[in-house]
Amino acid sequence: MTMRSLLQITSMAGAALLLAACNSTSVRVGGAPEASVKNCVAAAARELRVPAGSIAVDSGSTPRDGVYAINLKVGPQGRSAVCTTDENSAVLGVVYKRSE
Repeated sequence: MTMRSLLQITSMAGAALLLAACNSTSVRVGGAPEASVKNCVAAAARELRVPAGSIAVDSGSTPRDGVYAINLKVGPQGRSAVCTTDENSAVLGVVYKRSE
């Protein structure tokens, strides 16, 4: 087994683990409903053009009543992004955070 194939297997296993964690029914972040978390991961994958398995849910908060902000880590570099949803778990937006 070459180093490249070992790396591919390892990264696929990591992506599968992240995907399983995002699909878990016990995922709650910062008070956000689990549907909001799942919708954010799906929207981030679509909007940021990355595989859903490369997105990890980092943390979350409720900046206003009925609005949830969910922090994400995207890709192997762990680039920061934020996703907002409303009380019905509809995604309001997904953006990369500016590096400081």
